[in-house]
Amino acid sequence: MLAVLILALASAASAAQNTASGNLTIGKDTFEMKYAAATLTGEGTRIVLADKPIPVDLLDDEAQIWDLKTQGFHGLQIDITRDKANYALFVISSTLEGTRSNSGTLKANSVTVFTNKRVEGSLDEAPNEISGIAVGYNVKFASDVVPPEPAPTPADAAAAAGKQSTAVYLALVAAIRAGDKQKIIELAPPDKRAVIDTPQFPEILKMVQMMTPSDIKVLKATETGDHAKLVARGMDDGKPQRGKIYLNRVNGKWIMATESWAAEK
Repeated sequence: MLAVLILALASAASAAQNTASGNLTIGKDTFEMKYAAATLTGEGTRIVLADKPIPVDLLDDEAQIWDLKTQGFHGLQIDITRDKANYALFVISSTLEGTRSNSGTLKANSVTVFTNKRVEGSLDEAPNEISGIAVGYNVKFASDVVPPEPAPTPADAAAAAGKQSTAVYLALVAAIRAGDKQKIIELAPPDKRAVIDTPQFPEILKMVQMMTPSDIKVLKATETGDHAKLVARGMDDGKPQRGKIYLNRVNGKWIMATESWAAEK
């Protein structure tokens, strides 16, 4: 019984280390901020606050953070410069048409802890109406800082080759290149299958084929429960690209959820 109590207390302490409080207001809607996550970037520290638990493996991928709104998240992405002088903020919410962001100089003492391992502070902005919708926030946050993901190693690539999530993704890429409609439907996210199975499929396929890098190699695969993240490398018009691919296991089968590619730095 004592061991169970200690474990429960440790879990509670861990949860308390990454928390948010306060509200995000969008029009007439108010969303309570409960969760916080943070990581280091090339320019400083990125903090994400939300009303739902935040997948930490997305923190280094802005496109995936912004896409959280399609999964019912409401929150804020806050990037603070390394010298703790300035910030840039992006609102995450499907209740907004388009995007809402702002940037500026941090108020004195708004961030009380700012190290490579921990960040604590608060931000607020009175509701400001743009395009007929007022957005405001008054939030506090406290979070451990997740270190940047290390560069994939040859050992990571070798391990990735044996992962089922890797095989599924590469099979989807092969199906796209071959124009195998049935295989694409089988491996695509369930909510995308109806779009694929339409008379417009040939035109959509051409566009997807053009956007898919060539010579794709999976450099790292991390499977955690029913969630997987792949780091891959490919080529686009002779230039190297770095990709991040996310899959979910549904009814025992890996299904690609989303991916993003950008020029390799």
